[in-house]
Amino acid sequence: MTVRIGMIGTGFARRVQLPGLRLVPGIQVTGIASGRRANADAVARDFGIANVFDDGVELARSGVADLIIVSSTPDTHLRFGLAALEAGRHLLCEKPTTLSAPEALRLREASSARPNQVAWMDHELRYEPNRKKVRELITSGAIGEVRHIEMALRPYLRGDGRPQAINAPWNWWYDAGKGGGLLGAVGSHLIDLCRFWTASEPESVAGVVETFTERRNDDAGVSHPVTADEFASWTMRMGSGAVASLTLSSVAHHGGGHWCQITGAEGSLVLTGEHTLHIGKRGVELEDITQPDDLWEKTTPNNMWARSFVRLMRDLVPVLGGAKPSGTPATMEDGWRIQRIMDAVRAGVTARLD
Repeated sequence: MTVRIGMIGTGFARRVQLPGLRLVPGIQVTGIASGRRANADAVARDFGIANVFDDGVELARSGVADLIIVSSTPDTHLRFGLAALEAGRHLLCEKPTTLSAPEALRLREASSARPNQVAWMDHELRYEPNRKKVRELITSGAIGEVRHIEMALRPYLRGDGRPQAINAPWNWWYDAGKGGGLLGAVGSHLIDLCRFWTASEPESVAGVVETFTERRNDDAGVSHPVTADEFASWTMRMGSGAVASLTLSSVAHHGGGHWCQITGAEGSLVLTGEHTLHIGKRGVELEDITQPDDLWEKTTPNNMWARSFVRLMRDLVPVLGGAKPSGTPATMEDGWRIQRIMDAVRAGVTARLD
């Protein structure tokens, strides 16, 4: 069985997902769609894709694909995700799920009504070896009962050490109406990891988002208002009893990228950067237990997003043939629950979640 894949979007899909799919057996990319036809044509030429569309709904309804990967801007996820499900296709949707929890609920309900169709969220960090190891260690009691989780991202760095967002030209990332901003792009992953690690849901959340930049020029020098969040910080009380504190910034001038510390009653786990993991018992120095990665330097780009996407897809393809997932994939249910939390953070109020 060869799974035919239709890809909607030519940004993240072109940089990360399409190169990664070359490492996934049993698939063929048979269609590409973009609102900018020239972009779809260019990707089709570069990756040898036979069918090109200028609308994702058309691709979903065309019959050229068994699985639709929605990798377009978040404001299109609901429309394209519903089109895929209604056309009888399987669905892998990028995060954030949609623009709001009510929209995400529509996708959850549509997928629930079609139990024979697979509908996953691309929360690929569940498949990253060290983040997966964290779940195993917590479950086994290696650090005792988890008391608190601290996570931070400050900031994305360019090759020359400068933050990417500070000098980047205006695009959809800076437009809240398109679903831009750091909370949706990265915060959704971190919320999911807290749920994944503690096997529990947040009972309450309180947070704040902020935009510091008033306007930003695009490549042509035209100025646009920046409306998406550039900073987000929030606290969640998990059903497990743990408290999670998370902070993201795309405007910090210095920072080490991803950092996380999980503190348990008997010890700590520390994730540094994309792939380094340490463990330490109470009163004992941290020990490096970083997990080996057989995909290291095999993906383009060589980062945890690309490597984790390959692993997720290697799990998904057999599931479409009737197998059980070997990992713990995120579903539309997860996407809706995460969207509710992000809505509360953006509202800037303390919210109880049931």
